[in-house]
Amino acid sequence: MKFLSSLTLSAVLASALFGGEVNVFAAANTTYAFPELIAEFNKANPKTKISVTLGASGALVTQIQNSAPADVFMAADMDFARKLDESGFSATRPVVYAQGALAMFSIRDVDFSKGLNALSNLKSISIANPNTAPYGKASIEALKNANLFDKVEKSIVYTQKISETLSQALSAADVGFIAASALYDVKMSKYKEGVNYAFVDPSLYTPIDQGIVITKRAENNDEARAFYDFVLSKNGADIFKKFGYNVPKK
Repeated sequence: MKFLSSLTLSAVLASALFGGEVNVFAAANTTYAFPELIAEFNKANPKTKISVTLGASGALVTQIQNSAPADVFMAADMDFARKLDESGFSATRPVVYAQGALAMFSIRDVDFSKGLNALSNLKSISIANPNTAPYGKASIEALKNANLFDKVEKSIVYTQKISETLSQALSAADVGFIAASALYDVKMSKYKEGVNYAFVDPSLYTPIDQGIVITKRAENNDEARAFYDFVLSKNGADIFKKFGYNVPKK
């Protein structure tokens, strides 16, 4: 059995060297950066296919712990990356790949010059589920630190992931708390700061350190390691900065 296992492993590694697929499970807020990340990575690795599953970080952790075929996990905060590590499902220790920023967005007549106080009399405020989405957790923290949560709680409508808050704000909701990265999508270029959106004061919420790990499943996968290294490289950092993230100096 040991001999067969060695042959199987050798075959897998040899296949990877000639082009395989890397399954990346990533926080929904990274949606807009991924096309450029993949395009830039494939310049040096043209035969490697990057397959991306996007979702709420808490839900993705659960899927990986239940044998979902993830090779790299890019969480929306360090807590979920640590949770995967502490439960024995990662091959690397969690490290920060980017820091997310929070914004409010609306197509309604909202006076963003008032900051968070602009939410006081709104009927519907879209926020990602704070139990599974770190941006939702940051949104609630900001409202509480601004002493507004109790006043607006009745108006909050929760979504399952951060990308859905933008969809809600573009349709039914008066305003949505969104990942600032969404504002860098080309389709959002027609919207203006101060009119359609405002960045939430970062002093009102804990910095959103987003963590990355290689999963235990992929600890011997050279292509997964290559993509992981790329995300943490200067090229990867420059792309995240382009899409509204901060990237801490290493």
